[in-house]
Amino acid sequence: MRVFLAATKSGMNKELKEKTIEKCKPLYILETFFNKEKACLEAMNVVGNDNFLLDSGAFSFMNGTEISKEEMENYIDRYIKFINDYNIKYFFEVDVDVIFGLEQVEKWTEKIESEVGRQCIPVWHKTRGVEYWKKLCATYKYIAVGGFAINDIKKQEYPLIQKMVEYAYARNVKVHGLGFTKTKILKSFKFYSVDSSSWTIGASIGQQLYTFKDEDIHIRRLEKEGNKKTDLKKLVAHSMCEWVKYQKFMDGVRW
Repeated sequence: MRVFLAATKSGMNKELKEKTIEKCKPLYILETFFNKEKACLEAMNVVGNDNFLLDSGAFSFMNGTEISKEEMENYIDRYIKFINDYNIKYFFEVDVDVIFGLEQVEKWTEKIESEVGRQCIPVWHKTRGVEYWKKLCATYKYIAVGGFAINDIKKQEYPLIQKMVEYAYARNVKVHGLGFTKTKILKSFKFYSVDSSSWTIGASIGQQLYTFKDEDIHIRRLEKEGNKKTDLKKLVAHSMCEWVKYQKFMDGVRW
């Protein structure tokens, strides 16, 4: 299973990030187009095109960033241009269902695929229904489940998601779990890939220390020692190295 590190743009300054990547280079990176072309290109250059996922940035729009239809059209034109300019292999559809509706999203997906000349990775949301999932499995070779990061998919719904992933797996369709970072249960899902920004957000905001041991990521919140401040940038750097160890372990997980 491929575990992609997301949000590699944040948490460290340029110098520390370069040193950390030199010390423990990530195997796989996901970057959002919402962070613009330069950030995406830098991320891809670290791991190479085969090991890079280009996220459309839909999550940021669904999470509160306001945008008009005209602005979205312009954004998609830039997205298409970037994909074509750098021959991006793996890119997600712009799944802004909750803002513009599924019908409009499907039109944009058709436009992207037509102008790029190959399929995107469509993103299923539970509002699309199980039959839509089956339709995606019949049409695509790589699809994604969205809704984990915004807690749209509840814990009690995980068994259904597991069955859906099994359905895809049985048909040789790869499934990506967007923002699925529950490492304790990750191996119970037959995902081909997942991504996580927890490694940097948890460290920089929650002051959480991540350690890879016993085939899993362990988390410990750092306690304050008097007036001594935690060096959050170094904590994020440490976190990246531990998650790279986890990447290497999960890379060997097969079913």
